[in-house]
Amino acid sequence: MARARILNPAAELTRLEPVALSREILAEARAVEEPRQCVRLGALAGQLHGVAPERLDGDAARIAFWANLYNALMLHCLCERPLRGNLLWHLRLFDRVAYRVGGHEYPLNLIENGLLRVNRRAPFRLRRPLGPSDPRLAAAPSRIDPRIHFALNCGARSCPPIRDYEPGSLDAQLELATRSYLEDETRVDPERRRVRLPRLMRIYAADFGDRGEQLRFTSRRLPQLADWQDGYGPHVRVTHGRFDWRVAARPSQ
Repeated sequence: MARARILNPAAELTRLEPVALSREILAEARAVEEPRQCVRLGALAGQLHGVAPERLDGDAARIAFWANLYNALMLHCLCERPLRGNLLWHLRLFDRVAYRVGGHEYPLNLIENGLLRVNRRAPFRLRRPLGPSDPRLAAAPSRIDPRIHFALNCGARSCPPIRDYEPGSLDAQLELATRSYLEDETRVDPERRRVRLPRLMRIYAADFGDRGEQLRFTSRRLPQLADWQDGYGPHVRVTHGRFDWRVAARPSQ
């Protein structure tokens, strides 16, 4: 595999604690609009060289830190080299752009699947992102929280909006992101007793479970769906909507 292109190659003095730094990098990434503005972003992200992510205390801090950095890195990449067409044409990108954090490289695929998904295989891939002895595993949360799928934006039109996250309010923030996305993407057809769930839940069925578990996950967050479902019991057909993989002109913020 080709080496990743590091978007923060020069180390800078680390002035903030890690999660606060990740939020500041994301804020800067959301503000840039053209390649020449990425110079300051790259310098700010250079402070990540001095961060030891394996020392982050607790899952909330780790999830917030990596979710912020994933979205910042995606925006950084798209600002430097805008993409066209369908994101599926550019899948190699997710292994070929990275931030350096501490002494290691963290590409997009590794942040999402190696860390936030606790080293699960990415969809359509045969191997886990990290080997069992890879030191970067020490920076992962202790377990997967499937709500992170509604917090990450990969640049496609159907991706969730970008928000920043902080440990102290992470649970409420993830619930808000999850509920908002489910409200937008879930459709109920009473006549056919059919519920259409977001495609993301099918793509990441390894995290959400089978269709029954996905329906229960959604019903807990959409009272109107739970009330409707009670009238039909198990006689509900679950389908999934389409996912628009076209590159967004500007990722949803």
